[in-house]
Amino acid sequence: MNMKIMNIKIKNIKINIICVFLILLFISINFSVYTLIILSCILIHEAGHIIFIKTRGVKILSIDVTPVGVNIITSGLASYKTDIMIALSGPAVNILVALLLLPFLRLAGGGSTTLLLSFLTNLIFALVNLFPVAGLDGGRAMASILKMYLPENRARTVFSTLSAVFLVILSLCALIILTLTRYNFSLVLLCAYLFYTIYFRPMSFR
Repeated sequence: MNMKIMNIKIKNIKINIICVFLILLFISINFSVYTLIILSCILIHEAGHIIFIKTRGVKILSIDVTPVGVNIITSGLASYKTDIMIALSGPAVNILVALLLLPFLRLAGGGSTTLLLSFLTNLIFALVNLFPVAGLDGGRAMASILKMYLPENRARTVFSTLSAVFLVILSLCALIILTLTRYNFSLVLLCAYLFYTIYFRPMSFR
């Protein structure tokens, strides 16, 4: 299949058509305040990455929107420490937003469903992204940390092993959540996509 058909390009932003389909499907099945909270959480997360990249003076060449997240392509090679901070900046902003919401949640006495969902969504989104799995922010940070202290081939081997182990752990968490909620299969879909990208469309080790 021609991969050009699978993407919609707007200037330097490339959107995977599967991502568009999944968003429209999700909205059509369950359009609610929670849907808006999730989309806002994602935008906040990606804004954290972009803002940090801009503060480091790194030029953004393109932004690829995929079903598993947003891949920001930058010019030049950042240092490993900078790459780690870029990777962790998204989850850090989600955690910061969750902490900022906490006082308002306490003032509301836990009676505001919107505040509670916003707090939990930002927190959970950050924690999931911190998993050291290829394709997630934690995986990118782990790759840079390993390359700082190990030879390239050794770092790649350790990264692949740890990524597989933590993907299994994340998948078990997804199944537990699905069992408890009986409807929340979003994490299951994420794990399935991560498995696909790792074993059928391997990403570059960076």
